[in-house]
Amino acid sequence: MSSNKGPAEHNISSSDLSAEQTSALYINTQKQASVSKLPLLILCLGSLLLLIVLILFSGDKTAIAFADEKSMVIENAKVNVQVLSIQSAYTKQRKVYGLIESAQQANLAFELSGVIDQTLVAEGERVIKGQVLATLNKQRLFAQKKELDAVLLRTKADAKLASLSAMRTAELVKKRLEPEQRLDEANAALDAANALVNEVTARHESLDVELQKSSLVAPFDGQLVSKLLDSGTVVNAGQPVFSLMAELDLDARIGLPSRSPLALDLGEHYALSYEGEALPAILISLAKQRNRATRAVDALFKINPQAAQKRYLMPGDLVSLSVDVEIKKQGAWIPINALSNGVRGLWTLFVIDQSGGSQTIQARSVYVEYMEQERAFVTGAIAQGDLLVVSGLHRLTPNQVVHNIQVINTARN
Repeated sequence: MSSNKGPAEHNISSSDLSAEQTSALYINTQKQASVSKLPLLILCLGSLLLLIVLILFSGDKTAIAFADEKSMVIENAKVNVQVLSIQSAYTKQRKVYGLIESAQQANLAFELSGVIDQTLVAEGERVIKGQVLATLNKQRLFAQKKELDAVLLRTKADAKLASLSAMRTAELVKKRLEPEQRLDEANAALDAANALVNEVTARHESLDVELQKSSLVAPFDGQLVSKLLDSGTVVNAGQPVFSLMAELDLDARIGLPSRSPLALDLGEHYALSYEGEALPAILISLAKQRNRATRAVDALFKINPQAAQKRYLMPGDLVSLSVDVEIKKQGAWIPINALSNGVRGLWTLFVIDQSGGSQTIQARSVYVEYMEQERAFVTGAIAQGDLLVVSGLHRLTPNQVVHNIQVINTARN
């Protein structure tokens, strides 16, 4: 029995010793945690004190700002303002586009029907005025010419015989050997023979004209854009054979919007734009009616030939012209620097409100209608004579009271 109690008593004392060790270990752990948090707490307090010192000693030494119930005052700092001038409209530049076209372009055709004997030029070839481009078969015309030559010889011979006969008859009548009626008949025969000679001569001249028209010639200097028919083709009168275009005689046709044509003068020089380069041109025509499709007024500009050759211009190239367009909208021109971001697509600007006896900054929301270079035309909550703040916007907030206002003039018409 005694041998069984020994181990039990030993187990209980071992369990009690383990609990005491656990409690001591927990207490030591808590002490170490408290000791480790102390430096962190000191660091946080130091950072807070440093932040307070920076806030107290930061700021512009030249301007002393303080707060009251509703406003802040900036002293000894200049605020540049501009007096707003409200306008009923503004003018903006609009770029309009047009195409280069040939001043002369024609579809060349024979005036006669027949078979094309030969074509003497190729497509894309440059030709000069009067150069023969193609010919018709002339065998039939040459045969007719030989026939007319023979008829002309016969009629001239008949006319000569009639003339001799009339002369003899006149001598016989003078000697009273023939009645006067015979002389009248001889003269009439002579007139008929001469008329037949004239008729055959006219037919001969007409045939010469047909022979000339059997050759197709270039009416002006240019380049053959296309060759429509080849040798051996039977053509009708007026059927196109070549398409010829004047190469350096170029025009630019541009559709002008609204009332902008009223600002252009015929015969004046204007600078068109081609691939970013200036292209000198002269206004030679303004249409008297609007294009039904585009509602624009067509303006025709004559391109300087040297400039066209230098830039390798050709029909179909795109050119542009900057024109002034007047927009009816009430607003004012302001410097772009006077604008700051707003909400919902609007912009914000600051004006000086002097209604309360003090000079207070007020924010106004405006809409930018047009912007160019360093200025913008705006509409919205602005009025004639408002003092617009044009510089130092980053130092201003609504309801600030400011002194030392300096009025400057930055507006342009």
